[in-house]
Amino acid sequence: MMRKTKTAARTGEQLREFIAKAPHVISILTYPGSSPYEVAAPGEVFSTANGQLRRELGLDKDVYALEIVSPASGVVDMEMGVKMLADRTIADPVRKVDTLLISGACWDPMRAAVENKDVITWIQKSAPKARRIASMCTGAFLLAEAGLVKGNVTTHWAHCDALRAHYPHLQVNADNIYIKEGNIYSSAGSTSAMDLALALVEEDLGRKLAMNVARRLVMFLKRPGGQSQFSTALLAQTQSTGGLKDLPEWIADHLDEDLSVEALAERVGMSPRNFARVFTAETKLTPAKYVERARLERARQLIEETGLPLLTIASKAGFESDQQLRRTFQRWLGVTPAEYVDRFRNNGRNLSIPVVGPGLRKSSVRGAPEELQPWLP
Repeated sequence: MMRKTKTAARTGEQLREFIAKAPHVISILTYPGSSPYEVAAPGEVFSTANGQLRRELGLDKDVYALEIVSPASGVVDMEMGVKMLADRTIADPVRKVDTLLISGACWDPMRAAVENKDVITWIQKSAPKARRIASMCTGAFLLAEAGLVKGNVTTHWAHCDALRAHYPHLQVNADNIYIKEGNIYSSAGSTSAMDLALALVEEDLGRKLAMNVARRLVMFLKRPGGQSQFSTALLAQTQSTGGLKDLPEWIADHLDEDLSVEALAERVGMSPRNFARVFTAETKLTPAKYVERARLERARQLIEETGLPLLTIASKAGFESDQQLRRTFQRWLGVTPAEYVDRFRNNGRNLSIPVVGPGLRKSSVRGAPEELQPWLP
């Protein structure tokens, strides 16, 4: 999840003052092997914000300006053979910018950048001249090496253990989409670069304008859930061994059956107590939490890929009632099922969702005819 921070609402006067000081330079540090997405994704957000300001306020100039900085002049060879032309290099005089973004990369090119003393020195010299500094994905390692992040930080979930090992003084948060501490930000996997950029736009322009930017991009302003949204079954399969290695796939195929500890333990020939201990040790989730997340994942898939009523989805995913489905969505994703439906089915149309009466809220979902099923609130 996002780490909660208090952000003061933008007043009209503050917005006018921010616009008057434009252009606000967004400087993105890249290096050989870094992710081109982490240039394009925030660039798209800030570019869309420029367009939205032109449409809503009639501006005749861009408020944000993007520049690419690299260790050497000319073309930067990035992931997948993508090439980008740098605007400046770290050898150029350090100058004042609004926002300094540090891109990430796969392990080897990222570690090469961390070990490049010129790159780290440039970050250290540039940070005081930036209003805010943010890392994207494994760019957090460069932030840490430069000594800019002191406490809470996040990065791609697959590299959180490595970040803890290399910088044990840091509090590494594995489930955050992004984190803010002071003027230092860090974000998770590459797609989180867009979530972070939207958060920065909201700070600058206010919630209403940021919401309209998110709508243009067909995004959540604040994405529900955290990095733990990656496949529950895939995670368990990569970690399970021995007698449990086939269990995640079996659970995924039998979500509407009895998946209690006792039933699962009997299936793998263990005592319930021993099964619960082994399963938790291997998957890092209790059996009950694992089953709940697997059912949630199936419900999300059905919402995104079908037009089924939510009561049918609840039944197919193994939930006993619509209340249980609603509580699970709110616990793990921070939204109601209806809000999730609105994002993935309505595609921006303002469709109303009838309120379900108290009697239905307490009812079982199984066996209810689809034509009689209302939407859930």
